[in-house]
Amino acid sequence: MNARETLAHVADWLGWQDEDLSARLRNAFDALRLYDYAQAHPDLDEMADEWDEKHIIAALGYNPFELECVDAENTGATESADALRNAYVLIDSVPFVKQEGDTLYVLSQIARVLSVA
Repeated sequence: MNARETLAHVADWLGWQDEDLSARLRNAFDALRLYDYAQAHPDLDEMADEWDEKHIIAALGYNPFELECVDAENTGATESADALRNAYVLIDSVPFVKQEGDTLYVLSQIARVLSVA
């Protein structure tokens, strides 16, 4: 199964879970973690909302049923890319470097990441 098919399967699986579970996950990656945990533990109930708290915490590191509903749309990737862009500008503008070109390695690494983001 390729990544696209796996994501579709995870979305379908999550759709069968209690609505509160999905609405209280901190981010979309937690849905993947929960699904992976379910796949690794076939002895658990099919519905993750029926698991013991210890299994939910083992899968996610927290119990989503103890949280308020959250907006799971933001993974932080946009903010990370913005921080890298700001770091790039700052590093590129630093006038006090030991030798000309000292920042080139760091700038090239940041540029490589930004081109992927």
